[in-house]
Amino acid sequence: MATTITPLQPGTEAAAQAAAFAIFGNDIPPIDPDDYDGSWRTTLHVIAEEWVGEGRVERHAARTATAINDLLSTQKLFGEGSPEARAAGAALKPLIDKCRIYGITTDDLRRHGAQLHTS
Repeated sequence: MATTITPLQPGTEAAAQAAAFAIFGNDIPPIDPDDYDGSWRTTLHVIAEEWVGEGRVERHAARTATAINDLLSTQKLFGEGSPEARAAGAALKPLIDKCRIYGITTDDLRRHGAQLHTS
């Protein structure tokens, strides 16, 4: 599975720090001082490597695949435009956004059981 971090545009350390918290929330793993050079830009990549090493990216792919299947089931049960389906879709959006950040592809989601249609 390809794992990438969306590159930051040139800017301030504050922007990089804000991006770290936006991407990882309060779930930033502890960082070894030897891996941290005082730059949040570097730290984003260290965090991503930690997540991959801990299997979090794979777990995220599996969690997203389950949410996709739940959405499809909800749509079949209540209809695509139903309030229940809209709520399930809204809950899925942040998961999909994080998939984009980590480079999780539709093939990766299928491998984790997502019932995605092929085009």
